Amino acid sequence: MLFEDSPFSKSLDYKKIVLDFGCYFLFDNYFIIEVNEGVHLDIDKLNILLESIRSNYTNHKKLAFITNRVYCYSIDPVLWSYCDKDDTMLIAACIVTYRKSTLFNANIEKQMAEIPIEPVSSLEEAFNWVQALVGVS
Repeated sequence: MLFEDSPFSKSLDYKKIVLDFGCYFLFDNYFIIEVNEGVHLDIDKLNILLESIRSNYTNHKKLAFITNRVYCYSIDPVLWSYCDKDDTMLIAACIVTYRKSTLFNANIEKQMAEIPIEPVSSLEEAFNWVQALVGVS
């Protein structure tokens, strides 16, 4: 389910940012990203995303994020190691999966990253996990 189609979008305050390859939604202590169908998420797109996120938060803000994998897209698994070595603000991730193949990929990504990653099957689970981690926004 797309975030904007969920009941959460009607009850939470957020800011939507649209990029060429997807969109993300900003909250106080976390954000949600939804990547478009068929995109290959690579280092260039990650840099665009991180630059955009940094421009919307204060310096050195620590954030968790939810990747809402509604659409099929590919991700360069090396990106997780880039995030770990970068002076990034990303402290944890929650991956919402809707298909078995996406869950399989999320579990592989979980093993590759040094930040905590939690695969879940719904936005509700993702919100509960992230909000418990960073506090309610």
